[in-house]
Amino acid sequence: MNHTPVSIRAMFLRQIQIRGFKSFADKTVLEFVPGVSVIVGPNGSGKSNLVDAISWALGEQGPRALRGGQMADVIFAGTPSRPALGMAEVKLVIDNTAGKIPVPMSEIEIARTIFRSGDSEYRIGGQVVRLMDVQELLSESGIGRALHTVVGQGQLEEVLLSRPEDRRKYIEEAAGIAKHRRRKERLQQQAEMAKRHETLTAEADRLSRALAAARLRALIREQERRRDGWDHGLVERSQARQRLDALDEQVLAAADARAAATGALTESEQVLRATAFDRDAAEQRYREAVDREADARTQLASEATRTARLDTVTQEVARVERLLANTVAELESQEAALAAAEATYRQQEDHRREVEDLRRRIGEEAAGRRAEREALERSLASAEHERERLAEDLAAVQERIATIEAERETVERDIEQLDGQSSPLAERRDRLEDERRGLADKVQELEEAGRGMRARKDLLDARRTDIEETPGSRFLRDHKGRAVGLLKDLVRIEPGLERALVAALGSLADAVVYEDGALALDDAHEGGGAILAIAAGGPVPLGRSGERRLLSVVHAEPAARGIVSTVLRDVYLADTVDEAVAMQLEHSRSSFVTPDGMLIGPAVIHTALEADDRLREIRAELQVLAHDLSAAEQQLRPRRGRLGEIGEEIAFLREQIDAADADITSAAERLTSFERDLGGLRTEEELLRHRIAAVEDGETAWRVRLSTIAPSAAEDLPELPPLPRAPIQIRVTVETLRRDRRHHDQRSAELRAERDALAAQDPHALRQALAEAEASRSEAEEAASAAEVACAAAGEIRDAAAAEEREAADAEALVNRSWREASTELDRLREKYEEDDRSRGDIERRIADAERMLREGFGMEPAEALAELGDDDTAESIAKRQELVQRRLGLLGRVNLLAVGELGAMQERHDFMQRELEDVRAARRDLLELIAQVDREITETFTTAYRDVAIEFERLVAELFPGGEGRLVLTDPASPLESGIEIEASPGRKRVKRISLLSGGERSLTALAFLFAIFTARPSPFYLMDEVEPALDDVNLHRFLRLVGGFATDAQVLIVTHQKRTMEIAGMLYGISLNTDGTTKVVAQRMEPAPTEVTAFQMPQAEPVR
Repeated sequence: MNHTPVSIRAMFLRQIQIRGFKSFADKTVLEFVPGVSVIVGPNGSGKSNLVDAISWALGEQGPRALRGGQMADVIFAGTPSRPALGMAEVKLVIDNTAGKIPVPMSEIEIARTIFRSGDSEYRIGGQVVRLMDVQELLSESGIGRALHTVVGQGQLEEVLLSRPEDRRKYIEEAAGIAKHRRRKERLQQQAEMAKRHETLTAEADRLSRALAAARLRALIREQERRRDGWDHGLVERSQARQRLDALDEQVLAAADARAAATGALTESEQVLRATAFDRDAAEQRYREAVDREADARTQLASEATRTARLDTVTQEVARVERLLANTVAELESQEAALAAAEATYRQQEDHRREVEDLRRRIGEEAAGRRAEREALERSLASAEHERERLAEDLAAVQERIATIEAERETVERDIEQLDGQSSPLAERRDRLEDERRGLADKVQELEEAGRGMRARKDLLDARRTDIEETPGSRFLRDHKGRAVGLLKDLVRIEPGLERALVAALGSLADAVVYEDGALALDDAHEGGGAILAIAAGGPVPLGRSGERRLLSVVHAEPAARGIVSTVLRDVYLADTVDEAVAMQLEHSRSSFVTPDGMLIGPAVIHTALEADDRLREIRAELQVLAHDLSAAEQQLRPRRGRLGEIGEEIAFLREQIDAADADITSAAERLTSFERDLGGLRTEEELLRHRIAAVEDGETAWRVRLSTIAPSAAEDLPELPPLPRAPIQIRVTVETLRRDRRHHDQRSAELRAERDALAAQDPHALRQALAEAEASRSEAEEAASAAEVACAAAGEIRDAAAAEEREAADAEALVNRSWREASTELDRLREKYEEDDRSRGDIERRIADAERMLREGFGMEPAEALAELGDDDTAESIAKRQELVQRRLGLLGRVNLLAVGELGAMQERHDFMQRELEDVRAARRDLLELIAQVDREITETFTTAYRDVAIEFERLVAELFPGGEGRLVLTDPASPLESGIEIEASPGRKRVKRISLLSGGERSLTALAFLFAIFTARPSPFYLMDEVEPALDDVNLHRFLRLVGGFATDAQVLIVTHQKRTMEIAGMLYGISLNTDGTTKVVAQRMEPAPTEVTAFQMPQAEPVR
């Protein structure tokens, strides 16, 4: 197969660098070329990881789309021989020689890096950017935000099984509509933020003034509250100082007394220790003398029994030595008998072992022959049983095959019958669909006209609101329910004189009318910024003779009559300006107004505002638009009703068709199940036949072997001699005699030692030692009695001194405790005084700062600001409201300052800010018009893209399925902005249109037809497909490759595959494999065009990728 020719590309993916991404632990660089590039390799080697790397670098945000649980899973996790890495990085180099992306670079490098700590960044050309910047850059080249040009594993089924609304997103991404939607959202946010910022800024300024005043009032009250406490603290501090001075003298006296008592106690303790030492020494000498006397008496008493014991021990020594001699003689005799018995036992044991070895060898040979024969007989019996069982299984399988074939024929007849029943329903549905599309087009046309009128109405409403938004209307809205209304709304005039009334009222037209003067004064103090008028009754003044007063044509509500009478008392009507000027010169204290709104009065000439004229024009146009909208709605109502009826009937037909399709699907599934079962049963039948033949061959071989083994007679075995007896009794006797000899030796030695000790003692020396011990005891007893008396006297002296020392210590401790308490109290009062002094200075400084802020920051005197506060207004409550307003301002983010103006300087530059506010309102109106324009652009762009994709889809289905049909259908043609897309496909020789009834290969080709229709209608620079053709047979694979070959002339195509046919069309082949350390390795080979097919085994040696 020849390779697809490659033309010059305007843009393509030139290079990818991967480091630390999934299995790509080491830095890997792949160079791509235009045309078709194929990526191959065994399962688990990392092919899909390469696809994930490209998607991730292009901005993929879903960990599940990257086959992970969290984004950090893309970092190389380590293997038993390689440690884990701390970061992953992927760089893409895109060729932009033709400048398709509007940047002055022929190569664009897009990089994405993530660290295990969670930090990540995007870079374009080495500069750190945002994700939005990457997406906006790529959207200019036809690579959508959702990466519709990257088709991953399983995505074909996802395209078919997704909701119609999700399929719509593919076309929107390819057509670049998402960019317009984001632009619309930003415009709406800007319009809303501008309006919100204006309101919140004004509220924040008002709350700042109130907060500063509230804080000033709180500081003044705090200063007054603390002043008495500060004075009282000074008195307490002075009293504590006096108490501490008195206690100082008491502490010194108590310390002297305790020192004297301590000296006496020390001296008495020294005397006591000396006498106690003498007493202890005397008592020790006494105890030693008593012990010596007792020892002497004990030794003298035992002298009487010493002689008798010496005779007894001498006799016992002679008896033990006789027993020892007898035991030695008997031991020597028994040891000789033991040696002879053991020699005889060893000879008998050797002979018996030789006979046992001979008998074992003869028995083993006979047992082997018997075991082989028995094994052959068992194998034959098992083979016969297995052959019978296999024969029964074969019969059961054949019976099951016959049953399934009969059921399959029945199901095929049912499918034909159900298909025949659903065809008329489908034809009726198609006719209704055509009728609905016609009605939908008309409804859409009317709705577009209605939307245009509504947009115009919204624009006029916004302009009317801007004109009507006056200080009076805002004040009335804030104090709803307390005032009667605006003066201009409570007065009517004869038609044609409206401009005259507006000119005559002037700024009072926007005045807020109150019936209760007290309410008006309260609201004026609270709100301000508007003219308040208090209703007052009174007679209507009469006009001059021959002159027409303006009041004569004015009709006012009762609450406004007095105000109108007062304001228009000296205003008269004039037909022309010249007449008004002449009459005003004659009556200099009166004013004259013309019907067109020109007022001539004392020292003033002005006309009605153009805004009032514009307001009347807007109201008139709004009435016309309301009438046109009503007429359009009347035309839409019956068409919508018919659309609803058609929709219900189509829904009913669809239910019936779906029910029939469900039955067909169920039957088709059963048919598929039968085919699958038949294939399995036929395979099982063939396997059973082979197994039966193998069992029969085994039986024949075993029978031949069995005939060669004759049964053997019993072998003649030599008789086994009796078991010899060991000389155990003699061994026991010898050991007993040896133990007795050792015992007699030991007893004899002990008796001889005792006999020698008794013979060495002298009775005369014992009596002399007793006399000396008695004399020593008498002397020690007298010395001990004298020492005891002296020690008792010293103890009494010491106890008395100790009692005096304790009393002095208690007195000193009491005085010291009182001193410490007084000192602590004085320190506390000193610290309290210093703290009060600091707080007093801090409050005074804060009061000065608050007064300076009110004067300099808000241009108000502190007294005025405090007067504006209510009794319930505290710094905390106002701060909470201010924090809420500031938080709302913060939530707005960055705001277009041209739209909101410099509201912070409104008081100083009121006139300038009025003009700025008008610009803001105009900008908001322009934004509303721009939003409507964006909606129209989205509708037109999507309609065009959908039409192009639908045409290409029909063409590709006919190309991929010869004789087949396919089309795309909008689920809601009347609302193209929100409508989903249904896919219908009917391959050749099949009348079904449901995707679920198609085979796996047909569904894959249908999904590919949809995606390639999008690619054709809205081309992209490159496409990446990950194993999209496994379900295709040879015929469908050939069609798919032919389709890819057509695209490769104008775009770059990267395919991950296992198919040999797909590899053959590649201009560049990339081999992916797994190293021994668990990381991915890549090699690349450029494929030269050849006149014949080139297999993978004929490729030249590949070079590893850097």
